[in-house]
Amino acid sequence: MCGATPYESKAGAPVKPDLERARQLLKESGYDGRPIVVLDPADSPYAHAPALVTTELLKKLGANVDLQAMDWSTMVARRAKKEPPAQGGWNVFHTWATSFDVMTPAVAAVLGGAGEKSWFGWPTSEALEKLRADFTRQPDSAKRKQIAEEVQKVAFDEVPFVTWGQFVIPGAFRKNVHGVLQFGATLLWNISV
Repeated sequence: MCGATPYESKAGAPVKPDLERARQLLKESGYDGRPIVVLDPADSPYAHAPALVTTELLKKLGANVDLQAMDWSTMVARRAKKEPPAQGGWNVFHTWATSFDVMTPAVAAVLGGAGEKSWFGWPTSEALEKLRADFTRQPDSAKRKQIAEEVQKVAFDEVPFVTWGQFVIPGAFRKNVHGVLQFGATLLWNISV
């Protein structure tokens, strides 16, 4: 999280987007022109807009994209499918997290590399799993910071997920509303007027 955690770092991050290199990597990957299925929960602005942008970027890279509109609930159910896209599976979906969900390598589910036990997409990465375990066992904060940077370098190299941005959802309450809990997500309890 930019500006939000002690583990913020630019380690391993690309300096700027390189669409020509991305086109080259897509070719080198053996991509055969099959449709890349992008799930688009059109009822969620936090996932719909990135799905549209991703679709356009993939097309610029020369990919054949199948943008499939649905509601958020359908997307959440579908992302659990492991079948190939032609049989109801998918290639890309977008979601978001609170800073609490991703503030350290220990809690960031998207950094998992345990295959079937990992976040949707089920990446396997022994390097990520080892570094995350080392992070949780390290009592020294400076060494934890170094491990977090190594985790980030591996994540940029292996790409188990792609961060599409960071945003803040503002909140406002009338003066007669009391008991609003300050937290990284909206909590709808303890409130009175």
